[in-house]
Amino acid sequence: MEGQGLGLGAMVFAALSIVALIWSGWWTNRRYSCFDRIPGHYDFKGRATRLDPRRQMAWLLPVLFSLLIAGYGTLFHLVPAELQNGDPSVGMVLVCLVFLAAQGLVLWLLARWAQAQRGDT
Repeated sequence: MEGQGLGLGAMVFAALSIVALIWSGWWTNRRYSCFDRIPGHYDFKGRATRLDPRRQMAWLLPVLFSLLIAGYGTLFHLVPAELQNGDPSVGMVLVCLVFLAAQGLVLWLLARWAQAQRGDT
């Protein structure tokens, strides 16, 4: 059946996104190993409002986002084409891009926080 399920390109992009997210968790845990606790929440101005254990926060979002991408991919593949509006590959790529951007934002906020803690300007 043509038009049903995800295209190969979207599946490869989703797999690469999951690899990038998992790598970012590993990198964060290693990069900020000098801190026992890192921000787990930020306010609207980008200031840390709560500190949580480093290992937990380094892996929370990458694992959560990876599971959501895998879940979306499974749903897009299992739902019949008649019930989908448009190409599910576009939705899958957008989901991956949003989660990668969200992880990038968190890493950027974390880098700013760590720089302030070290006294760098």
